[in-house]
Amino acid sequence: MTTLGIAALLLILERMLRLFDFVVNQGGPVNVVFRMLASLTPHYMGLALPIGLFLGVLVAFRKISLSSEYDAITSAGVGLPRLVRPILGLSLVLMIINTLLVGWVQPYSRYTYRGLVFDLRSGALGASIRVGEFVNVGDDMTIMIEESRKQGAELLGIFMERRDEQGSKAITARRGGFFATEDDQTILLRLYDGVLVDLNESQNKPRVLTFDEQDLTIRLPARETFRERGGEELELTLPELWKAKDDPNYPADERSTFLGNFHWRVMHSLTFILLPFLAIPMGLVNKRRVRGTGIVVGLGLLIVYNEVMEGMETAVRGGASPYVTIWALFALFALISFGLFRIAAMKVGGEPLAWIDTAWGAISGPIKRLSKRIMGVSDI
Repeated sequence: MTTLGIAALLLILERMLRLFDFVVNQGGPVNVVFRMLASLTPHYMGLALPIGLFLGVLVAFRKISLSSEYDAITSAGVGLPRLVRPILGLSLVLMIINTLLVGWVQPYSRYTYRGLVFDLRSGALGASIRVGEFVNVGDDMTIMIEESRKQGAELLGIFMERRDEQGSKAITARRGGFFATEDDQTILLRLYDGVLVDLNESQNKPRVLTFDEQDLTIRLPARETFRERGGEELELTLPELWKAKDDPNYPADERSTFLGNFHWRVMHSLTFILLPFLAIPMGLVNKRRVRGTGIVVGLGLLIVYNEVMEGMETAVRGGASPYVTIWALFALFALISFGLFRIAAMKVGGEPLAWIDTAWGAISGPIKRLSKRIMGVSDI
């Protein structure tokens, strides 16, 4: 769980900084960032679950291997096929959770996230007026605020111009604030200690009015409603994708997109069954030459597998069969995982990555000797 939490946190932190920048540029309230992050959490959990399972199993077997616990377990007649059983049970549970995530939770959370982005850009989330800038509120009003306090609840140095068919009114006030009304399309601007200048064209000269308190009703511009969920593969649940991929009402290219995404989601969940067979041999180390080759190679394989998987999904969108692209990749990954596990489980002293250590030793040895010579010459 710790590994899973760290993996998810690292993925979320980078996105959080970008969301803060986006919300601030749109003039929206800061608390919407956390609502957007909550909507993105299922997406990042789907990325973190396989990484967390893989690293958790790898680190656990690396630890018992270095402490000689693994040698004691195998000496008692318990082999890797038996040790992998409870881990497969955990993988099955995580596979079910991941299926619920990618199949149902993520489509709804992605739609919620895009709805928040739409509301933020349209001003439906109460986008704040930027300090020191002239901002148009609708078609008939311009307002500028010199200073904002208490997260926008108290405004200082207010100037606004209100236009109508007869002319315009210029208003300045020392302080004020916005208040909600029963109508969500209307807000109340309450001003204190101000001056109103009526520039009516029918009058010979402007009228000037001072006031201690003045309430102005502001009609917000009408905004569009967000679209219904669906219409693209990432917002469809697994049953909806299953139906849409054969629905003649969709164009052929969209049906291919639905087909590729459906097979990608199914394969993504089934990959959880393969991860223990890859992580265990990567975690077993030779105590005489302890190296982190397994972690590097294992993570490298996962990254390449994920990237090629996305490429195979793109190929299906272009008209290729999912069975010679997505499922062929799955079969290759399964073959590599089972092959490495068989070497570690069935061969005495089997080291699946011994050839990598040997090759690295052959490459790094001359480099180290050359660097020592160079350092020795530089010291002279």
